[in-house]
Amino acid sequence: MVSALAVAVQLMDTATQNKAGKPLKYDRRIIIVTDGRGEMDDGDLDDIAMKIQEVEAPIDVVLLGVDFDDPDYGYKEEDKDVTKVWLCHYLR
Repeated sequence: MVSALAVAVQLMDTATQNKAGKPLKYDRRIIIVTDGRGEMDDGDLDDIAMKIQEVEAPIDVVLLGVDFDDPDYGYKEEDKDVTKVWLCHYLR
C-alpha cells in the first residue's frame, strides 16, 4: 500500500504543476481501498505524509476499508487480526 501511495502522490504532483513547477489549483484526492490484512512497510510514510500535507498543494487521502473501527459510528470489530489492529492504529 505504501508503494502505491508513493506512486500516486508523485504522479499527482507531476500532473498538477504548471511549466514553472508551481502547483495549479486542483482538488487533490487519493482513495485507498483495502481490507487491512496485508503487510505494510512503513519506512517511507513520514516523507509521504510531509508531501501530502504541503501547504501549497495538499492532498486528501481517503481510506476505505472493510470492518475498520470507527468511533464516530460506534463500530468496533472484535477478535481482529494483529496485522489489521496495527494498520488501523497506524493509519489514523
